[in-house]
Amino acid sequence: MAGNEVRLFVEDLEQPAGGGGGSGGGGASATELRIRTFDDFKSKILELEQEEKSPSTSKLQCPKVPPRLRSNVEDTNVYYEPQVMSFGPYHHGKPNLLAGETLKLKLAAAYFRIHKLSKDEIYGTISGDIDALKQCYNPESTGKYTNEELSVMLLVDGCALLHYILRVCLCGCFSHDEHGIRYQDLSRIHQDALLLENQIPYRILHQLVEKILPLNAYWRVILLEFFGMTDESTFSELLQEESFLMRKMKNYSCSPIIQFNNTEKESKPCHHLLDLYRTNFLGDERSINPTHLKTVACQGSVTDVKYQVMASLIRNVKELMAAGIHIKRSPTRYLRDISFTSNGITACLRLPPITIDSSTETLFLNLIAYEMSSKVSHDFISYLRFLDSLIDHADDVKELQSAGVLQNCLGTHEKVAEFFNTVSSNLESNFHAYKDVRVKIWKHLKSHYNNRHKMWITQCLHTYFGSPWTIIALVVATLALFFTGVQTYVAVFRP
Repeated sequence: MAGNEVRLFVEDLEQPAGGGGGSGGGGASATELRIRTFDDFKSKILELEQEEKSPSTSKLQCPKVPPRLRSNVEDTNVYYEPQVMSFGPYHHGKPNLLAGETLKLKLAAAYFRIHKLSKDEIYGTISGDIDALKQCYNPESTGKYTNEELSVMLLVDGCALLHYILRVCLCGCFSHDEHGIRYQDLSRIHQDALLLENQIPYRILHQLVEKILPLNAYWRVILLEFFGMTDESTFSELLQEESFLMRKMKNYSCSPIIQFNNTEKESKPCHHLLDLYRTNFLGDERSINPTHLKTVACQGSVTDVKYQVMASLIRNVKELMAAGIHIKRSPTRYLRDISFTSNGITACLRLPPITIDSSTETLFLNLIAYEMSSKVSHDFISYLRFLDSLIDHADDVKELQSAGVLQNCLGTHEKVAEFFNTVSSNLESNFHAYKDVRVKIWKHLKSHYNNRHKMWITQCLHTYFGSPWTIIALVVATLALFFTGVQTYVAVFRP
C-alpha cells in the first residue's frame, strides 16, 4: 500500500440489471474507493450525506413489501396482493383484477354524480401535484406510466375508494347487486384497502373529502367505522339541528349522522390508510412517560442494559399466573395500553383486548411490512413480540380468552398459539417498547422466587381462591366444619 493511502471496501448493494458492470472476471461484489487525502475523506462524507437526503434513497411513503418478508411467506399473493381491487400503480392492470377496474369506474362515477363535482377541477388538483405523488412510490412502478396516465389512475382509485368507504359506513353495506359488487367480495375489498402495496397517498383522499365533508371530525369517525374500531365511547350525542352537512349526507345514509367530539389536536399527517389504521390501532404513545424518558436517557449504563436483557425474558401466561400475576383487560383497546401493578404478593398485568380471525394474519403481515420498510418505529412489531413472549402453548391462549383479552375467532387454541409464535419470529422489535412493564414483571418474579413465604402464600391463594368454585368449596367446607363442631359441642355438653 503506497504512502498514506487509505482503501475502503464498500459493499455494492445495487448492481445494474443483468449482473454486468464488474470489471474483469469473477464479478467482484465490492467497489474499491480510494481516499488519498483528508479533503477526499470530507468530500466523500458530504456525498454520502447528500445521498441519504435525496428522494431516491429516502424511505417511500407507499413502499413495497421487503423481499426478505416475501421469502418468509409461502403464498405471498394471498397476503400481500389485492384479490378484487387494486389501488395505486403496483398491481394496476393485472389480469385477475380487470373486473375490479370496471367496478372502480362505477364507484368513481357514482362519487361525481352524487356530489355534482367537476371532474376537470379534481383532475387538475391531482395532476398539478403528480410530481410529488410519484415520489411516494417505487420509481420502477411509476416509470411505466406517463404523468397523465398516473393522474387518471389516482383520480379513479381515490374517488372509488372514498365512495366505497362512505357508502359502507353511512349506509351499512352495499345491496346485493349495487355496482355489481358480490356479497362475498365486500370483506375482500376491505382487506385490499389495507394492503401495503395497495395504498394511495392519504392527501388524495383528504383533498377529495374536503370537497364533500368539511368537518374533519366526521371523516375521522367514518374511518374508524371502516376500520371496525368504533364503540360507544367514540360517539357523542346526536346532532339536534339539520345542517348543510346533514342534508348532503342524506344522499348516502337513511339513518341519523352522529357527530364526533374531536377535542384532541390534529395529529401528525399520515401517509395512507394503512398508516392511519396503525396509528389508531396503537393509540397514544402511553409508554413515553417521565419514567420512561429517564430510563431512555441513561440507556447506556450497565445496570440499565442488564435490566433490559433480563426483563426481555418474560415467562408465558401460565407461569406468570403461577407467580401470582393476574391477567386482566385494559380499559382501552389501544395496543400501547399495557400496564403492570404489584402489591408485593400478587400483581396484575393489563392487556388490551384483541380479536383474532381469518383476516388477522393478512393485516398483521402488512403492518409488519410497513414498519420494516418505512421510517416509523417498530411499535406494532414490539407488541407482537411482547404477546409472543406470553404465549407458548394453547393453555396460554385459553387463559387470555378467559380474561377477556383475546377473542379467538380463528379456530383452536393451538392454531392461535402457532400464529403468534410464527408471525413475528426473527423480527427486530423496539428494545425500549414496554420496557417499564417488562422490568416490573422481572422484579416481581425475582422477588417471588427468592422468597419462600411469598411462594407459599401465592400458591395458597391460587389453589383456594383462584376461581369462584374453589372459593365456594372452601366456604362450604368451612361451614361444614363449623356446624359439625357446634353439633359435637351440643351433644357433649347438653344440660
